[in-house]
Order: sequence, then structure tokens, then C-alpha cells
Amino acid sequence: KNISIDFTAVHYTNADKLNFAYTLAGADDEWKYTTVNRSAQYAALSPGSYVFKLKVADESGNWGPDHEMISFTIVPPFWKSAWFILCVIGAAVLITFWMVRKQIRTIRYEAGLKQKIAETEMMALRAQMNPHFIFNCINSIDSLIQDNDKYHATIYLNKFAKLIRCILDSSKQNTVSLANDMEALKLYIEMEQFRNENKFTAAIKADPDLLHEDIKVPPLIIQPYVENAILHGLRSRKDNKGELSISLNRQNGHIRYVIEDNGVGRMQMQNGHATDKVSHGMQMSSDRVRLFNQEEHASVEITDLVTEGSASGTRVEVLLKVN
Repeated sequence: KNISIDFTAVHYTNADKLNFAYTLAGADDEWKYTTVNRSAQYAALSPGSYVFKLKVADESGNWGPDHEMISFTIVPPFWKSAWFILCVIGAAVLITFWMVRKQIRTIRYEAGLKQKIAETEMMALRAQMNPHFIFNCINSIDSLIQDNDKYHATIYLNKFAKLIRCILDSSKQNTVSLANDMEALKLYIEMEQFRNENKFTAAIKADPDLLHEDIKVPPLIIQPYVENAILHGLRSRKDNKGELSISLNRQNGHIRYVIEDNGVGRMQMQNGHATDKVSHGMQMSSDRVRLFNQEEHASVEITDLVTEGSASGTRVEVLLKVN
């Protein structure tokens, strides 16, 4: 880009009285005149073709013809060349095409995920609205009325109405507050205790800070695990010493649920007739957790409790991502 051209002329008597004029076609069309300085300087020339022209005048001021002394071309850097620009344009088009396709795949995946969540939530709602559960609750309340126990009939009828309202309200939303969800779960457990004639006790322990935060969870997300613990574990005990405990705490950006019972355990249930029903409920709950957490495998761990070689209950741990 930076060019320096020195020039002179052959003259044996008055060489210092010669006048020169020069120009660089392609950069400057005007002639520059000089006597002493016989050098032309050009800086930061742009890519292109150039012709350096020179003419000389003798001591009498007679100018000779101009001569094309030097022709040269400055080649542009590779990033300004046509092939490079075409390559960049082509790469930009390919990247844009790839990003658009990726975005379309992402949108389709999210749409499919939402559809799966909706389908799973609908399946969960159907399971929560188990007609046998509703029928048995109504029958139990009716028995209190028949026995003229209006006080307890009114109490359990109010709880039953609240539970049904909670389930119907939750069906309109993908998520509910953690506090409301635990309140609905508590009502469900109380109704199960009532219709099973207090065959078991239940305790829910939750960090108070969790219940006061605006944490959103899928409605009745752990209810199927609680239902399995009651129907297929605690209810099968031969005494009335069943115990159900549910605890909640925060763990590495997740809510950790632990549902533990001292029922007969899954190992004994495998010899019964409820294995398929239990597996279906567990699979549905696992799918809800997996879809909500957007993970490949559901963060659900089921442990069979054993005491002195005999089944002594089941522990279920669920990790739910905090949004």
C-alpha cells in the first residue's frame, strides 16, 4: 500500500535545472511539479491498477512528452476478494438456515412437551377423581347421617366438598402454589383416614419458608404415591398402627418430597392382585415429574424398607425442580 518512486533524467550540463512533473493514474489525475525533490510518495493506496507517468522539462522550460514509467497492481486482501465474500455469504445462509431449523425443532419439541404434560395432567385428574374414592366417601358420610351423627357428617362433608373443589380448580391450571397443593393433599389424607376408620396416622412436615414462598408445582403431584401408600400398604396391615409421614425440604434448587409408610410393602403386594394398578399409578406420577423437570429420567426413587428380613414399608423420594 505504501509506494515510494525515485526518478531522475540524464543531463550532463545542467541536471539541477531540470523540472519534473508526475502523476499516478488510478489515484491522482493531476500533475505534480518538482525540481529538487525527485521522489513521489504514495501512502495507503487502495487495491487496484495504477500507472506512474513522468515528463521532464529542460533548463529552457521545454517539456518533453509524458512517459508511462511503471504499471503495477495492488491485490486486495483475501477477506475482500470475491471468493471469500461468497464463502461468507454462503456460510451466513447455512448458519441462518441451521438456526431456523433448530428453532423450529425447539418449538415443535416444546409444543410436544406441553401436549404430553397436558395429557399426563388429564390422566392424573382422572385418577384423582377416582369414582370408587368418591363413592366410598359419600357412603361413609351417609353412614354417619344414618347413625344420626350429624356433627361428624357435617365436618367430613365440608372436607369432602373442599377436596372436590380443590381438584376441580387444579384441573384448570398447569401449576398451583405449593401451600394450596399441600392443603389439598391434607384434605385427601383426612378423607382416607375417615373412610378407613382411622386405621393409620399421618403427619406432614414442611419447611415453613417453603409454604410462604410463591413456589408453583403441578397439582397433587405426589398424591398417587400417597394413595399407593394408603391403599396398598397401610390398609393391608392387620392392626391399626399404620403410620404415614410426608416431609418437604429444599435441596439444590429442588423440592425434596419424602413419603414413607410402615405398610406391608411392595414385596408382599407382588403376591396380591394390585401389581398392575400400582405400576400404572407409579408410571403416571413418574411421567409427570419427568416432564415437569424436563429431564430424561424422572427424579423418583422408591425404596423397600426391610426390618429383620421382613418388609416393613416403603419410602418414596421425589425431587421437583423449583421454578
